[in-house]
Amino acid sequence: LAMEDMCQLTERLTENKYDGSHEQVAKAILRYSANPGLDVVNYYELVLFSFLTGNADMHLKNFSLLHTPGLGYGLAPAYDLVATALVNPADTEELALTLNGRKKKLKPIDFQQAAQRAGVTEKVLAGLFTKFTRVRPTWHRFIDNSFLSPELRQGYHALLDRRFAQLGLD
Repeated sequence: LAMEDMCQLTERLTENKYDGSHEQVAKAILRYSANPGLDVVNYYELVLFSFLTGNADMHLKNFSLLHTPGLGYGLAPAYDLVATALVNPADTEELALTLNGRKKKLKPIDFQQAAQRAGVTEKVLAGLFTKFTRVRPTWHRFIDNSFLSPELRQGYHALLDRRFAQLGLD
């Protein structure tokens, strides 16, 4: 199967994988995807998931379009989902790529404006926020049942709670 990552689709070298924005990735999805509307919603769902779970390493090599014969290109399933904030607390960035011009101190408006520029309606984005709010207790149960050390579990619970609060999703 053919797969093109966002470094390739935005014409950047691998060493520039952190030099980009989520809006640029969304534009590439809208341009090259066979199902651009659906894929851009799924993309912003993944961006929101990465933020909430402390993954500040979702750079241009970690988003791709996958070619399916007879169907064309579509957003590849998510990969390299790591809670970098747990293992590298010195990194103050909340995302690897800018969102609405920022990588940290993100607010709900940053997600709203970026997604809306890609054609994601306010109602659809609100649905994504609601979806994550509903599964939040399940995330906490997964953390409790994980193989993480007690210290990392405690840190992950606190991280999730901080990120949800940061977006006003208490």
